Amino acid sequence: MAALGAALALSACQTQSPIQTDVSYAPADGVSVDLGAVQLRDLVVVSSGKDKPGVLSASVSNTTGEEQRLAFALPQGQPVYAQSAAYSEERLSGATQVQLPSVPVNPGDVVTLTVQSPTAPAAVVTVPVLPASGYYATLAPTSVPSTTTATP
Repeated sequence: MAALGAALALSACQTQSPIQTDVSYAPADGVSVDLGAVQLRDLVVVSSGKDKPGVLSASVSNTTGEEQRLAFALPQGQPVYAQSAAYSEERLSGATQVQLPSVPVNPGDVVTLTVQSPTAPAAVVTVPVLPASGYYATLAPTSVPSTTTATP
């Protein structure tokens, strides 16, 4: 009788707890950004400190048949650019770092970043700033970026 009572009492737990697979979430350190046919996943800024350069890290997927030029900008900052090849999925800052000249906060904080592609409206997102350690150790800024970013 005690086992039957315990089974009934414990079965009610599910009515008070949502099923986790029904709740959408990003299982990563960074944020997701959807720009139409271009999607960014796990977008973070890697920096060693306040007012120091920061490297953008994300997975970029382009489902269009054309190369897409992405722009990233901090408030009151000049944009920096990256290219996403047609029908591709690749790491942002994989072969060449995409660097912000100066990150206004320390690692552990967040920044507001505007992300834009030619085929979608700009998205304003809150992005975490992480230190260049652990699996982000290889993303430490390699040099101070110039304030004038070359456009392809």
